[in-house]
Amino acid sequence: AAGERLQWIAGVMDRQVSHLTRLVDDLLDVSRITRGKIHMECSPLPLQAVFAAALETVRPLVDRRRQQLEAAMPPRDWSVDGDHTRLTQVLANLLNNAAKYTPEGGRIWLSAAREDGHVAIRVRDDGIGIAPDVLPRVFDLFVQADSSLDRAQGGLGLGLTLVRRIVEMHGGSVRVASEGVGLGSEFTVVLPLV
Repeated sequence: AAGERLQWIAGVMDRQVSHLTRLVDDLLDVSRITRGKIHMECSPLPLQAVFAAALETVRPLVDRRRQQLEAAMPPRDWSVDGDHTRLTQVLANLLNNAAKYTPEGGRIWLSAAREDGHVAIRVRDDGIGIAPDVLPRVFDLFVQADSSLDRAQGGLGLGLTLVRRIVEMHGGSVRVASEGVGLGSEFTVVLPLV
């Protein structure tokens, strides 16, 4: 019994340290980006590699929540001029949000389409959606659509701010659409193709 309690305490501490580390990392990233101090190593980057890395990152959460994640991999020759770590961070952040804000057993879709020399990467879900009054502010610092859920999962409303800034530093843009609460949401990242 004492051993089980110690194991439980160690698990709680481990999770809390992980959350704090992630929060500090996000705060530092936001600080560096807003001051223009972030270092990026850009090179021609196959989108398939970014998709694969982001999917690997989010898979444990999706599996734990018994969600269906459908990913349509982009063609092998689609590349962007980008930083692998940062673009993976963007996609993983959007997929993690989709998983967090979609009920257990829900569905998430990841896809890419060509649009006039650009690629539009879409992360769509059938989750809780976004209220119309929150929609214009989702990329602002410290904004949360559902603060009780996000705080419980260790967030501060930094992720989407990071997403927007990193995408803009790659010469791209990001937009969001939702029909409203309970009707899912779709985030679209548009980047120039090499």
